[in-house]
Amino acid sequence: MHISGVAFAFPERTVSNSEIINIVSERSKDTFEGDLDAALQTIDFYLKYIGSQNRHWLDKGEQSFTYTERAINEALAKAGLDKGDIDLLIHASVDKRVIEPAMSFFIAKGMGMDKTQCFDVTEACGSWTRATQIAQSFLASGLFKHVLIVTAEYASHEGQPIAQNHQLNKMSDLEWAFASYTIGEGSTATVLSRDDAKPWAYENRTFTQWADLCMVPVNPEDGQTMNFNGISLAGKGALRFVSYGKKMQDNTINDLEEMMRENPIPVDELDLFIPHTNTLTAWHELEKRLDKKVPYMFMLPEYGNLVTNSMPAALATAEKEGRLERGHKVGALMTAAGMSYTCFNFAY
Repeated sequence: MHISGVAFAFPERTVSNSEIINIVSERSKDTFEGDLDAALQTIDFYLKYIGSQNRHWLDKGEQSFTYTERAINEALAKAGLDKGDIDLLIHASVDKRVIEPAMSFFIAKGMGMDKTQCFDVTEACGSWTRATQIAQSFLASGLFKHVLIVTAEYASHEGQPIAQNHQLNKMSDLEWAFASYTIGEGSTATVLSRDDAKPWAYENRTFTQWADLCMVPVNPEDGQTMNFNGISLAGKGALRFVSYGKKMQDNTINDLEEMMRENPIPVDELDLFIPHTNTLTAWHELEKRLDKKVPYMFMLPEYGNLVTNSMPAALATAEKEGRLERGHKVGALMTAAGMSYTCFNFAY
């Protein structure tokens, strides 16, 4: 399997750390119990600590499909394919605007891809990575020749679900709300084509005991789902993004180190290594532990945490900047809520 074309399209509106601080200040001034200035200083400190500087959001009046369509058309052009050449469209994003039938059908409808098969894949930030594994199996079977994976994340700007976390009530809210302030928006499109000479290699690890550390509940009052094995997140709000990022990292950083050490291609022999766009500090710590120079492609400083856009956006950006060329050896390690980790390698 090889990538025939990959593209990343994002809004021009840039939201800096200082703008995030101002938004949280304005939204929280009437509800916060305690020292709001101290909370804002804490947010500012940790945004800088993890390497966050900017993120891109939709501006007033903009539509997300504008960028999704742009990404799809660019990826198809790079691949030298028409819409009718796509056998399967997989939508692989956390951000879904319909539950039934699936977002993929609406993306296909919007693109005029009337006969393309469709389904969605959901695995938090790892959805794109899991979709590539599924696509490889379909392509290897001969069932399909070309698969299009689309990601589109637009839940952060004003009025969207993640924006609920811009209003704080107390200092302790930051433990689960802070990750919200790092998230950026955009769309990606990846065309994967059958190529038996270029199989992708994957290693997957899952840690379901930490499933409650990062989640977006549909109904937080659901007595069953919200209380599996003592989980209790009721009351934070429907579709509210709850992420205990520090606990997630502390519980699994040793596994990340082990996966990077055991990677079939030593990380310092890769041409490009793509980590998830959640924090720079953890990845730098891993580089120190390995005592190797890792050719990281960091997207966080300018684009924020791109959620499911993370991997394909990095590929498209690296290619645009001249860091990625055909034949290069690429490695990646996706960390996703659930929790699931996937380390994988492929030839571009």
